Amino acid sequence: MTMSEIPVIDIAPLFDTDAARRADVDAAIFKAASSIGFMTVVGQPAALSVGPEARARMLKLFALPPAQQRSLWKRNFAPENSILYRGWFPLESSKARCREGFEFGPDIVRALPDDGTDDLLYEPTPLPDPAWVPEGWLATAQAYYLGMEDVGHRLLASVSRGLGIDERIFRDAFDDGISTLRLLHYPRQGPLAEVVDEPPGRLIDIGGKRVELVSRAHVDSGLLTVLAQCGVPGLQARHADGRWIDVPPRDDGFAINFGGLLDRWTGGRVRATSHRVIGVGEQRFSVPFFFEPRPSTLIAPLPIAGVRPFAPFLYGDHLWATTTQFPENFGLGHLRPAHGPYVDPLTG
Repeated sequence: MTMSEIPVIDIAPLFDTDAARRADVDAAIFKAASSIGFMTVVGQPAALSVGPEARARMLKLFALPPAQQRSLWKRNFAPENSILYRGWFPLESSKARCREGFEFGPDIVRALPDDGTDDLLYEPTPLPDPAWVPEGWLATAQAYYLGMEDVGHRLLASVSRGLGIDERIFRDAFDDGISTLRLLHYPRQGPLAEVVDEPPGRLIDIGGKRVELVSRAHVDSGLLTVLAQCGVPGLQARHADGRWIDVPPRDDGFAINFGGLLDRWTGGRVRATSHRVIGVGEQRFSVPFFFEPRPSTLIAPLPIAGVRPFAPFLYGDHLWATTTQFPENFGLGHLRPAHGPYVDPLTG
């Protein structure tokens, strides 16, 4: 592997008991996490039910007629609905009208806890009428969600071993976690000559060629994202020297990137890498899984020598402060006051 490449790591040993094989994978994962901050993983057990067939079934949701879609829209876009945090954000969620998405929460696989705070982050997921979707659609989404949780736990356990910290620190943080499974659809746009550069910066030049920037350069705000690209290229990660590197899609694996919060929590030992998606002239689907702890998790400096101290804060306060900066959640910030002292750890 050279530093200009995205490493491909077979994580099968993370699911067995061979300590020597697991140690080799741990070393490869930590090298990727601490250098480029991106990797592709393969080798997850078939029993996890997280393959392309499951994704194709879940993505049938986007074939719903407009009236059925609207019943699942967030209240920001359909005032008659009560949904605020989970559910569907339509094409109308951005000026570019270039993407729509649907978000599941943990309530599809387990009962939500009652912590006495009526936390908006525990909002149940609105689900379509079973008659609207293929038979077994919800069961497929449930199995996929649980499979992604398993992958996330094993990756963070591996990172813990690389950092030399107790695996239970990350593991315990995810008891009653609120991870988000998101389905994304980027419709095929017309000829670039007809695409309006709105908002500005949507059209960029790469190597003298005009392309559409489907998703602008950003760092995920959380800990860990497990992404299925559904066969369409366009995802790029930014190398430390400023170059953009293609992250090839693989139906048998996932692109993994680490978020800004994990970078800060680990004192920069794990790197959060900026990434973007450029258009390739065709319809695009993707299925990211954002691995998120429970809202009451206290984020405090880890027991790692040399980590710069920061004021501890609750994960839910960080998540709400960041997610309400996204177009689909504009205007909701006041609906969930912080549950404790909070200063943005990425800027404060």
